[in-house]
Amino acid sequence: MFDACIGSVCGFAGQVNPVSGDANNIWKNTACASQNSVTAPKRDDIPTTYLETQGWMLCDGRKLKVSAYPELCAALGYLYGGASDDFCIPDYRGLFLRGNDAGSGMDPDAASRIGPTGSGTDNGVGSYQCDALQTHTHTYKAVVLATVSQSGNAAGQASGDLETSVQECLSLRT
Repeated sequence: MFDACIGSVCGFAGQVNPVSGDANNIWKNTACASQNSVTAPKRDDIPTTYLETQGWMLCDGRKLKVSAYPELCAALGYLYGGASDDFCIPDYRGLFLRGNDAGSGMDPDAASRIGPTGSGTDNGVGSYQCDALQTHTHTYKAVVLATVSQSGNAAGQASGDLETSVQECLSLRT
């Protein structure tokens, strides 16, 4: 892969091992929890990359020993959970990464983000935002000159750009 600061995250467009397949339970008690999560099967027609041998780890929320990864713990601390001898890495499976507002004022919902461990509110790194593309309606008025005026509601589901899935990986060493 490439050299990066410890704790850096990047997308990897390949099949990785290990993949725990455990559900992301950090957000399970929030209003935006997934109801239909399934683990993708390993495909034999796609090469498998063992990220940890290259200094990277899948961002799957697992708990690690501080003694085994002291530099990574120094970079992340207990931001994503854990205490004392154990710390957690972020679980970014199935999520879109969003830039932190960092006081720019560009994110009108910054103060209402969910904290990195799934509780409370937080506008910092690791905070969580529910789906912003929800079903909604728009009120409209259409006027056709010299005839009938119309009004009503238009309903729809917003859809985003085309998407592709990548594995989010965390740098373990420089």
